[in-house]
Amino acid sequence: MKKRRNFIIGIEIIIFIILYIFVNSTYIKLVPQCWIYHQTGILCPACGGTRCLIYLLKGNLIYAFFSHMVFFIGIVYLLIFNFVYIINLNKKEKIGTWIYPKYWYIIIFAVVLIIYTIIRNLL
Repeated sequence: MKKRRNFIIGIEIIIFIILYIFVNSTYIKLVPQCWIYHQTGILCPACGGTRCLIYLLKGNLIYAFFSHMVFFIGIVYLLIFNFVYIINLNKKEKIGTWIYPKYWYIIIFAVVLIIYTIIRNLL
C-alpha cells in the first residue's frame, strides 16, 4: 500500500513539474485560441479555463478566479480531494470521506457551468 501511495504522489509531482515548465516557457503561445469564440463571438463553457489554469500555476489566484470562476472552484475541489485521498491511503479511520466525488457532484457542476456560461454571455 505504501508503494502505491508513493507512486501516486510521484506521478502527481511529475505532472505538476511538467505543467509548471510548460506554463513558464515560450510553448504556452502554442495553445490554440477558442474556435467557438472566434467564429461566433459567444463564450463557450470552457472559455477562460486555460487562462485560469495558467494563472493558477503561476500563483496568481485572483486572476485565476476571475478568468473562470467555475473552473477555479473545480480545480480547488480536486486538489483538496486529492490531498484527502492521499492522507486516507494509509489510515484505518478515514477522514473527510464526504468530499469524495459522487455522481450528483458532476450534475451540480454541469448545471452551474451552464448557468455561469449563460450569465457570462448576457453581461
